[in-house]
Amino acid sequence: MKVFGDFDPGVLNGLIFDISYPLYRINHGTVLLSWFCKPPGKTRRSLELGSGSGAISIYLASRYGITASGIEVDGQLHKVSLENARRNGVEDRVSFFNCSVSDFLTSKRETHHDFDIVVSNPPHYLHPGIESPDSRRNTARRISPGLMNEFVRATGALLKNRGAFFFLVHPRDLTKWMRRMEDERLAIHRIRFAHGKSGGQAQLVLIAGRKNSTSEILVEPPIILR
Repeated sequence: MKVFGDFDPGVLNGLIFDISYPLYRINHGTVLLSWFCKPPGKTRRSLELGSGSGAISIYLASRYGITASGIEVDGQLHKVSLENARRNGVEDRVSFFNCSVSDFLTSKRETHHDFDIVVSNPPHYLHPGIESPDSRRNTARRISPGLMNEFVRATGALLKNRGAFFFLVHPRDLTKWMRRMEDERLAIHRIRFAHGKSGGQAQLVLIAGRKNSTSEILVEPPIILR
């Protein structure tokens, strides 16, 4: 019988992060994806798309001893991620790039097909909704179809053959992400829904798979956040 690991909300305990501003704080999505992202054996290099304050990449470097890289377009978040890496003593194994995903693809062609895993907790709202008056918060929460395409295209371009990917997206947009991933030969193997409370609708969905594999999707038991 397949045994699924129980969600550990304390997975980031022991790490130190700057939480002095709302955009820097660790949220449910950060904790969920950190816990869900278990690098396959022999993983040496990870890449995080939209690395924010750097928590997931720092966790991967600290927990698994791998070399982690992150891409973050927001200049202030990039500075915070560098400081967070220093605070946790992993600055020699973690690199953060202050650029867009598209610019990284253009300028870092030598890294194509060179990462063992790609991780991403992109802005969750692809579907229309009420926008925040704070432009930085709105950017962090909402993703355009064009930017979604960039994230998926970058994952396909930057992963090694059979490399693994781990994403956290909004359930309403799941089919859109799945279609784009299929276009890039990113085969989904595992899906796990996260619910705010028992009996409530899913708020987030975790996705894992591999490049150039077959899509045989296993829907794992739901996670109840409280």
